[in-house]
Amino acid sequence: MTIDIRQFQSFKAVAELNSFTKAAHALQYSQATITSHIQQIEHEIGVPLFDRLGKQIKLTTVGQELYPYVVELLTAYSKIKQISSDDSTVKGQLRIGASATLTVYKLGPVLSKYKKNYPEVTISLINDHCSALRQRLHSGELDIAITLEPQVCDPQLITEIYSEEPLVFVGESNHSIKTIEESNGECIIFSEKNCSLRRFFEEYLIQKGIDTCNYLEFNSMEAMKECVVSGLGISLMPSISVEALLRDKKMKVIESACENLMFYAQIMYHKNKWLSKAHWKFIEMVKSRENFSGPFDPLCIPKY
Repeated sequence: MTIDIRQFQSFKAVAELNSFTKAAHALQYSQATITSHIQQIEHEIGVPLFDRLGKQIKLTTVGQELYPYVVELLTAYSKIKQISSDDSTVKGQLRIGASATLTVYKLGPVLSKYKKNYPEVTISLINDHCSALRQRLHSGELDIAITLEPQVCDPQLITEIYSEEPLVFVGESNHSIKTIEESNGECIIFSEKNCSLRRFFEEYLIQKGIDTCNYLEFNSMEAMKECVVSGLGISLMPSISVEALLRDKKMKVIESACENLMFYAQIMYHKNKWLSKAHWKFIEMVKSRENFSGPFDPLCIPKY
């Protein structure tokens, strides 16, 4: 029996996520496929790689010894896939994850220009919650993630803030409430629970002593905006997502005693991830676009 690259990818994902189920979701395999991949490696090596303790799993001593070699092998495999006989050609695969807000309001012009400039690069784009995108970086499912959230501090990820994005409290244009501190008892329009914005908004209201029991929950920013415009409640949203509605006076800003509520647009990748020319060109383009401008520390872009 021969071990192929997919089995090593499955092993790495299970080892990093501590779960066969999460690894299957991250790699878009069935759980049975993941289990089969691990069993094939174990059969080839002749010893178990994971201790299965009820619903919990843990790397065995042999599994721990194997892990760094698998990381090294997958890094080399990624480099091999990017080899080009013409050094001036940018080609390969670009697997990007991005928050929905940044995709809708920021990424379109960047992706359009990138595809025009580098037609030989295959691009895939996944929208997900920021925490899920980071998990996909850890599992190797994504090369680069672009998130909108509080500043991320993850020792396994190389992260750069490249723009600041203000948050605003909003209500329908004729809403009687002037400040968020007056909103006790109002219906709150929340995004779903896994969303960074939801956690931030909920924690803010709790700190202010504002009741959060009366709420509506949506997984769509567009649905949230429609509810606010219709007068069903108040919400906290990125300014970039409601600029047009505020300009057209379909919404109004609800003031807050806490000024300058801010999320950060961040670009990140795993510290062990080898980035090809295609990856670096994308990072350069994201940062150079006028609509991505903002304060950031320069990222060291290698010369080719």
